[in-house]
Amino acid sequence: MITKKCLGCGIELQCEDKNKEGFVPEEKLLTQENLLCQRCYKIKNYGQNLANNFSSEDYKKEVLKSVKKSDIILPIFDIIDFEGSFDVEILDILREKDSIVVVNKLDLIPDEKHPSEVANWVKDRLAEESIAPLDIAIVSTKNGYGVNGIFKKIKHFYPDGVNAMVIGVTNVGKSSVINRLLGKRIATVSKYPGTTIKNTLNMIPFTNIGLYDTPGLIPEGRASDLLCDSCAQKIIPAGEISRKTFKAKYDRIIMIDNLVKIRVLNDEEVKPIFAIYAAKDVKFHETTIERAKELEEGNFFDIPCECCRDEYNKHKKITKTLTIKTGEELVFKGLAWVSVKRGPLNIQITLPEEIDISIRKAFISPRR
Repeated sequence: MITKKCLGCGIELQCEDKNKEGFVPEEKLLTQENLLCQRCYKIKNYGQNLANNFSSEDYKKEVLKSVKKSDIILPIFDIIDFEGSFDVEILDILREKDSIVVVNKLDLIPDEKHPSEVANWVKDRLAEESIAPLDIAIVSTKNGYGVNGIFKKIKHFYPDGVNAMVIGVTNVGKSSVINRLLGKRIATVSKYPGTTIKNTLNMIPFTNIGLYDTPGLIPEGRASDLLCDSCAQKIIPAGEISRKTFKAKYDRIIMIDNLVKIRVLNDEEVKPIFAIYAAKDVKFHETTIERAKELEEGNFFDIPCECCRDEYNKHKKITKTLTIKTGEELVFKGLAWVSVKRGPLNIQITLPEEIDISIRKAFISPRR
């Protein structure tokens, strides 16, 4: 029997066991082409996700297979969760291979920011990781902005054609970028991590440019990966970004849902001004120390939900004391960021030890 692969995720198709990856009915497998496996079909048509048995290590091995076959890397980063887009393997690959960095979700940036400003910020941020791409493309796969620019940049550096590898962590819009470049929906697009299982090669129509779609990698340190699928989708930016500005006094508590607590330590003489940015379904709440304890134990917050609350609370909580200066941002990977408009901001944060944090130069610059 001729081997066929799923058009959406790249898995080898089979008709023997509907409980295993790659299943399609025998009649379809024998008589039809360009098939979707059972899992991709349900994701595409019903929004249902069937679990697969692939681990993060399996995904990494699959990705590394395409590195050797590709002359250039197209890493996809999410501008709204930039640090959450990083993965050790991706950064290592970008230090070794030529790349055109693609920065997605321009449409979600809450303040007006010119694409050239975004590109300069990304260039500086990547330089901190010792990465110097050939070029940077700022895009929105939602409305198509900038996607044609990716094609033009590839043609500029490789006029005779090239095989390019598209790589990224889960939920950055990798498959959406591929579909835009190919001009049709081939890669399965979904809100669920791990949709693409195997590497697939497709040619951009009427060109000699091949695109390897690869499985989304799962980075460490994201808050979203500590939650159930339903809660994770609420905190992953996909639409409007929520922003709230605070002028909190000493000992006030700001809670980012029931996920992270921020305690303000500034004395009365210094009144910092800061804003918190996150997905629109994430709730910010300012309160007292005493009331925060009550809210933690009650049902005021929706995230984490009843399905994952107990599991989330099993993670060891740690407390850190930090100072963030004017023009800096504190990033909670996979959740939110705090931008200091007037500092310094002295805080104590409480969160699960698995959530990575970092302080960076402000992406959203303070306005005077």
